[in-house]
Amino acid sequence: MRYILDVSGRDYKLIRASIVNFQRSLEISDQGDFDALIDELDDCYLSITRQHKLQLENKSRRKRGAQK
Repeated sequence: MRYILDVSGRDYKLIRASIVNFQRSLEISDQGDFDALIDELDDCYLSITRQHKLQLENKSRRKRGAQK
């Protein structure tokens, strides 16, 4: 199941910071091997970054369309 998040503005920065902080805590943890989870978080980070870019592009297009 896919969810579309509104990752514009401040929420985007908070989500990315949370992912990075969680990754770092897993990397320094000696409780187990979290390489697979860290890779999944990398993919999530990239996906959110792409989604943010697309949302900004769509917002820009809508704004330009309304101005014409």
